[in-house]
Amino acid sequence: MKLLMIMVDSNHKEDVERILDAHDVPGYTELPNVLGRGKSGRKFGSRAFPGSNTLYFTAVGGNICQTLCAELKALDEKSGPDEGLTAFILDADLVV
Repeated sequence: MKLLMIMVDSNHKEDVERILDAHDVPGYTELPNVLGRGKSGRKFGSRAFPGSNTLYFTAVGGNICQTLCAELKALDEKSGPDEGLTAFILDADLVV
């Protein structure tokens, strides 16, 4: 099992949800209004640094994880580097 962590500019959260829904991902956790600094700059929800990100976590099998990552890469290429889409894959074991 893989834990897929996706950070996206909140303006594009629907695009990520569309990808997750299209592949019948059994569930995910969404953390809205995530603030910080990254490759697309500072996003602190303020006048000086407007905007925020949305963070998603989902646990999926390896095959679907690779498919999701390919679609996320395509979305990132289409949106451009300033829109801020980052994803990480971590190994995960179900404990409870």
